[in-house]
Amino acid sequence: MAKTPPRISVTERGSQTSLQSIIDSDPRYKSRLENPFNEPSAPISLTDPSRECRWFNAAIATDHVWRAKRKGWDQVRPADVFDIEQIGGYNVSPEGYITRGERGQEVMMSMPKQVRQAVQLAKTRRNIDQLSNPTVEKSNLANAAASQLGPQAADYIQTHVNLQTYHERVERLEPSE
Repeated sequence: MAKTPPRISVTERGSQTSLQSIIDSDPRYKSRLENPFNEPSAPISLTDPSRECRWFNAAIATDHVWRAKRKGWDQVRPADVFDIEQIGGYNVSPEGYITRGERGQEVMMSMPKQVRQAVQLAKTRRNIDQLSNPTVEKSNLANAAASQLGPQAADYIQTHVNLQTYHERVERLEPSE
């Protein structure tokens, strides 16, 4: 009976390339290792650095883009983007705005960064105010249960659920520019 060769391959240490040198050779490798499951959306730089943009999907609701406009978001034209290549695949609507998707239903829109931060801060304050009163929160929960599941669910919540408030401090870091 013939001997089978071992499944182990031996490489001389001097000819091995270290993993760290491979990772250092290309910044994409390091970025991939920092977010192994999913990479965050890359921010898109506009020619006006005081604005930030995001995509709005009109397929969510027929008036989704219209509502965004009413909230202060403006549609973006290709000339507004610092480097159009950073977007990847996109289309230009007949009106001249950047869209993407099969039917151009995703629309790129922008807003001044300071306004967006102020809106986010207002949302946070409103959430804290609403969550800081357990009685009001319990009433909101009961009302939601009543509309979704019926009055018996609301009665159960009012009788058997006890809400408590806990606070956790979270450090807020300013985004690096």
